[in-house]
Amino acid sequence: MVFLGLPDTWCVAKPGIPDSALQEIIDFSCGILKDSSKIQKHGSCFLPNTLISHASIAMNLYYKADGYYNCDFNGAGLVVVVTNPSFGDCVYI
Repeated sequence: MVFLGLPDTWCVAKPGIPDSALQEIIDFSCGILKDSSKIQKHGSCFLPNTLISHASIAMNLYYKADGYYNCDFNGAGLVVVVTNPSFGDCVYI
């Protein structure tokens, strides 16, 4: 997987998105990427174990893999500029 584009932007889930939409985003992104290891139990981004956190990780991975073209996710995505959302061992690429 090649990551191109803007190094100081990340795609995360907007606050207030329904859990069902967040789960759909996780399923879609992880299905396309064929990898959800970061948000699986014992993965570097499993904690906090919340749908919004897991969806944000999945969205950002898809966003970076897609060449920084798609952070919409039916209106659920938000591009964060300059402020890296990484925390602890969970590193947003």
